[in-house]
Amino acid sequence: MTKDPNHPPFSLGLGGDGDEIDAIEEVERRFCVRLYYSDARSWTTVGDVFAALQRAPSAGRTTAPDAWATFAEAICMETGVDPTRVTPDTLLIGQGRFDWRLMMIAAVVIGLAAALIGHR
Repeated sequence: MTKDPNHPPFSLGLGGDGDEIDAIEEVERRFCVRLYYSDARSWTTVGDVFAALQRAPSAGRTTAPDAWATFAEAICMETGVDPTRVTPDTLLIGQGRFDWRLMMIAAVVIGLAAALIGHR
C-alpha cells in the first residue's frame, strides 16, 4: 500500500511508551505554558491537544496566525512526522488512545522536581 502524499498521516506516530510526554513538553516549551493534564484522558487527536493548549493560562500566542504551524512542528519533533501533513484529526497514537496515566505521572514528577529546585 502506498501513501498518498496529499493525505495527512492517520497517526502522529506516538507509541504510548513515554514519547507522548516529550511531545507535550515540547508544545509547552514552545508556547511557555503548562497544559491541564486533567484533560489528558480525553486527548486522542492532535486537535484535542491544540484545544487544551488554547485553554491553558497565558496561551495568548495560540491566536497568532502561525500558531497551528508552531504547534504542529512542536508536537511532531518526537516522531519526525512532517508537521505540514498534520491536521486536527490526526491521531496521537495509532489506536486512538492517549496514555493519560503516563501524563499524570510525568506531571507529578515534573512538579516535584520544580519544587525541589525552587527550594535550593
